[in-house]
Amino acid sequence: MGSALSTFVGAIGSVKELIQVMVKVCDVFNKPPDHDGMGNAPKVGQNRDRLIKEAQQQMGMDAVHDYNFIFCGPTKVGKSTPINAIRGVKPNDKDAAQVGISEVTQDVRCYEYPGLPRVKLYDAPGAGTRSHPSATYFMDKNLYAFDCIFLMYDGSFLDCCRHILEEAHTWGKPVAFLRTKADRLLEDVMYNSGVDDEQLAKQQLHAQVQTAFQQQVVAYHGPHHLFLISARHLRLAGFDEVAFFEYIRQAAASRQST
Repeated sequence: MGSALSTFVGAIGSVKELIQVMVKVCDVFNKPPDHDGMGNAPKVGQNRDRLIKEAQQQMGMDAVHDYNFIFCGPTKVGKSTPINAIRGVKPNDKDAAQVGISEVTQDVRCYEYPGLPRVKLYDAPGAGTRSHPSATYFMDKNLYAFDCIFLMYDGSFLDCCRHILEEAHTWGKPVAFLRTKADRLLEDVMYNSGVDDEQLAKQQLHAQVQTAFQQQVVAYHGPHHLFLISARHLRLAGFDEVAFFEYIRQAAASRQST
């Protein structure tokens, strides 16, 4: 009983914290950026700014007034689901990002954040396929044109992820890793370890995920943010959802005057 009550109280606290962060997110996104987001990146040849502007025009992107985030990564890791969750829409809603057991996204698609017209969330096709080869994926999908790249991570750091990360470093684009399906992973940990205490199981899950991330990514490419979330239960804030939305807020705030 005590453990269950503690879990319930902790969940309420997490939801309140998420609401507080979301209020701050709305405050930031209700203000336009003060610059186009190109000033902090290193020069990559004389054509860098031209390539960025051409890519933004090609995609119909407003780099002056909007905040543009893209979700990308290996095929079939579930990029569309967190986009729907962030926007508060269900998979069968009219304007939802398409989801399925097979790769359903074949082009970079833009989705608006209801109530925050300056926020644009882009869904990219899965990398590492014949149609979307890893070696040219970063340039093919114009990832250099976005404010921030969310790279999906499912516990395996594939070549396509390495290509994206290395190219992003070259262009000076911020990359954060996102691992979804935390609720299912938690069930696996509780089942495999025989742990009944959910909070203890969450600690074990975080430790396992972070250890793998340290070994696969940080050891070779330096520190990066990794957010473990449950896209299906995003608003319950049971994992890293608060930190995830805070990161989005800070990424947007970096384009406003302090």
